[in-house]
Amino acid sequence: MENLFTLPKKIIVLGCLFLLFSCSQDEMITADLQKNVSSSFTAKTSAAKLTVFKGPQVALGYGKVRSWISVDSNGHPYEIGIEITPEAFKNLDTDNSKSVPPDGETIVVPLQLKATQLTPFDHIGLNWNPHGHEPAGVFNVPHFDIHFYMISAQEQLAIPAWSTETDAAFNNYPPIGYMPADYFTPPGPATAEPQMGKHWLPINLGAYLPFSKIMIYGSYNGKFIFVEPMITLDYLLSDVDFSANYSQPEHFEKAGNYPTKYNIYHDAESGNTYVTLSDFVARN
Repeated sequence: MENLFTLPKKIIVLGCLFLLFSCSQDEMITADLQKNVSSSFTAKTSAAKLTVFKGPQVALGYGKVRSWISVDSNGHPYEIGIEITPEAFKNLDTDNSKSVPPDGETIVVPLQLKATQLTPFDHIGLNWNPHGHEPAGVFNVPHFDIHFYMISAQEQLAIPAWSTETDAAFNNYPPIGYMPADYFTPPGPATAEPQMGKHWLPINLGAYLPFSKIMIYGSYNGKFIFVEPMITLDYLLSDVDFSANYSQPEHFEKAGNYPTKYNIYHDAESGNTYVTLSDFVARN
């Protein structure tokens, strides 16, 4: 969730459009689960064997970010997310003229083909907010928004800015049961963002303050279109691992494998940071 109210958005497509990335830019790695994630997250499944499919790297700060998905021996998705190198947190200047990426722009992080085949997700949008955004006193601290989109990049780019003419599409909510019952979105332009959609917050928002991490939902024109871990820079740099279930809708428009947990963890050997979704459940 970028600026919740007024800030226009742009999309950075790094290199070529991700639809044009060649297969040589992806990687497939067969490895022990323990080598890919922190021991605290994988203690109960440390003997599992996974195949890891990695998407192409894109630039962030002085480092790189890329998507990946791990698949178990039965061909089921185990975990999906992004891998951030430690250098990526450098050159994230709070001066908008120097920040990489600039405040208000989105990095498109392509998914490897296997990820789009086994999950409902199409691509990931990564936003850096050096000053946070409204509402003041809630999200106005430096943080990242990580949108896991279930629509194509073309559909995402076509979402217009809010206006009296587009209000109906933004406030055409999914039917009852297709968004979590304990989430809400205010009517009108609040939380309506161009090239993103309408953002939904937990009803018990106070339980997440002071803000360090939270899961956001998104919709547009009657459809549930993204889930969004929103995490402060301070928390990502803290080396504190985290894993928690997040609220689920009762119904799903499309059958598929949907995650139920989000995770933040760090690899001491490489220094990489991971933000992932896991514990997939097959939905009808």
